[in-house]
Amino acid sequence: MDTVMNENSSNSIVTDYVPTELDIQKTLPEFVKNAKIPDSLKIVYDEIIFGDFNGDGKEDFASTLINLENGNFGVLIIHNNEKTDYSIFGAGNEINGIKNLDWIETIETLPKGQVISPTLVDKETGDIIGQDESQNFKLIGNGIYMGVEESHGGGIIFWNGKEYKWYHIE
Repeated sequence: MDTVMNENSSNSIVTDYVPTELDIQKTLPEFVKNAKIPDSLKIVYDEIIFGDFNGDGKEDFASTLINLENGNFGVLIIHNNEKTDYSIFGAGNEINGIKNLDWIETIETLPKGQVISPTLVDKETGDIIGQDESQNFKLIGNGIYMGVEESHGGGIIFWNGKEYKWYHIE
């Protein structure tokens, strides 16, 4: 958080500056501003991350968002390319059997090259068995981790070379 001195105050009084949504919009890269996402999708501006999500060597954009038409939350990825193509996960679109990602409390970038695998869960008891190492995947680009802070559970969205995939993790 930036600290700004108030012109009418003495040096001992400091005001915390919190950027507005418009301030943040103005600082976004041109490829994000040029993306033609529907007006019904509202970016959550305090949950923005950057990374090379599709492994093409260019920094892309990701954020949580809300679909104003249905109230569902999701994740938006905008690629840094001439088409400024984008992908939406959740927000009414199904990903891994889920249409609403309103449970996301944290969103983070995972490093390229990290090996990830989904969590195996016993279908009858719901107990965690461990990681399914038969599905280990070395990230081609940055992964996107979404989770619930207290339980450390959630999911990872990652590019497999052709499309985005999802791994459920606990």
